[in-house]
Amino acid sequence: MRLITLIFLFCLSLLAHAGDASAPASLPPAASGADEVPLVLNNRTIVVFRGNLLGSTPQQRKEAAEKRIRRLVGDATPLKLSVRTNDEGGSLMYDGNPLFFISTADVDTLAGETLHGDLESAKQELTDLFTDMRGFDKPQEWLLAIAKAVVATLVFGLALWLLRRVWQLWSRLVRFVLGRIIQKLNHMRSVVPVRLIKLGLRLLGYLIFWPSALGIAYVWMSFVLRCFPYTRIWGEQLDAAMLALASQFAIAILSALPSLAVVVLILLLTRWFVRGINYLFVQVESGRVQLGFFDADTAATTRKLLSVAAWLFAVAMIYPYLPGANTDAFKGLSVIVGLMVSLGASSVVGQFASGLILIYSRSIKVGEYVQIGDEEGTVMEIGMFATKVHTNLREEVSIPNSVLVSQSVKNFSRLARGGGVICKIVVTIGYDTPWRQVHAMLLEAAKRTPGLRQDPQPVVYQTALSDFYVEYHLRFALDEPRLRLQILSELNGNVQDVFNEYGVQIMSPNYEDDPHTPKLVKPEDFYLAPAKRPDAP
Repeated sequence: MRLITLIFLFCLSLLAHAGDASAPASLPPAASGADEVPLVLNNRTIVVFRGNLLGSTPQQRKEAAEKRIRRLVGDATPLKLSVRTNDEGGSLMYDGNPLFFISTADVDTLAGETLHGDLESAKQELTDLFTDMRGFDKPQEWLLAIAKAVVATLVFGLALWLLRRVWQLWSRLVRFVLGRIIQKLNHMRSVVPVRLIKLGLRLLGYLIFWPSALGIAYVWMSFVLRCFPYTRIWGEQLDAAMLALASQFAIAILSALPSLAVVVLILLLTRWFVRGINYLFVQVESGRVQLGFFDADTAATTRKLLSVAAWLFAVAMIYPYLPGANTDAFKGLSVIVGLMVSLGASSVVGQFASGLILIYSRSIKVGEYVQIGDEEGTVMEIGMFATKVHTNLREEVSIPNSVLVSQSVKNFSRLARGGGVICKIVVTIGYDTPWRQVHAMLLEAAKRTPGLRQDPQPVVYQTALSDFYVEYHLRFALDEPRLRLQILSELNGNVQDVFNEYGVQIMSPNYEDDPHTPKLVKPEDFYLAPAKRPDAP
């Protein structure tokens, strides 16, 4: 039902377009104060009366001409029509008898009409009218026309039914093909390719089904309208409208071919340029080519930026050559899209600019171990809008570039190649312990800890003489920043072991009194349950 409704609306729109195209333009009348009165028979406009003639108004002239012509309809032959002219106008004759007279006042010169042209047009319209009505005064002619229309309608319905069956078969074929494709792509997690294939197949079906249905409907309606004299003019107008529409499409396509050739040329040149840029910066990224300011860290970003810039420039060059680019609708759409982008892309532009600052300032690089705010981990990706960091807890943290640019970043890897990353631990020991002994014990703990560099050697600083204790800083270098937390944990354990071995308490309370017994862990209690010795089975 929806298909039939759409088809009828399509045909009626064509008829309306054809009627508008064939109707005479509404222009000022040739004679001042006169009305335009068309003589219409069987939906054919024979002539338009605009002026008075021998005291008769245009309406009276039209009624008189209609009576004369209707007496002839059915038996008249077009061969007896003729045209006669004089200085005041011209008349259309049938077998030597005048049917109507066209004066110079009836000619709309502003619309480009001429007396001779109006007479010939009226003669042609009457010829078609007589041809349409000839023989239709007999009942058998009407029955034959009705039979033709009924048969055409049955064929039309059968064609639509067959077309619907073809559509159902196509839908089954689409489901079968998709099923086979899904079986082959079971190992893929993404279903986007399957959806794209499904959309493409259904779109192909629509491109075949709907034009075919509308084409069948057009042939049926044109044939049925031509079966009857009163609607034959509509069938002719429908054919004329379709022919005009096809001509417009053909002319538009032919006129657009040179511009489309320029568009294709611009696209090919841009594609070749982008390929050259990609090849060059891939070589820079791999280290086989050196380009001054650009290095392996900035080559990928520069390649993408130049590619985007090249395609944007190509779009700007292509725009004037696109069909319809100079129309008001196209310009209005461009303005709306530009306004939407400008209003919604302010934050995006800020993130994009921050990403460029990070990449080209080289403050951090992929693979470096950094601390950004409270997050500490390895930089895995520096995007245009966000940076991804993998923490030691196997978390992936995405940090917006605008946030990253606005705060300090600790880079543990940047200077590690020149002597390791410098780290520190802090202990506070009372004044009753010799500071030289504390220095020696902290250095001993550093020697026992694997992963600490001995060149440069660890060093101890007394950074504060507080009210109740002395503050000692042990500074050391690490080769691998990613193991910082693990090494610090082992170092803190070795510090506790060494201080226990030499009977020194690690206590830094606000001093009130010495404890009754030293707060130490005996060596035999180092591995109380559930702790186990390293050499235990």
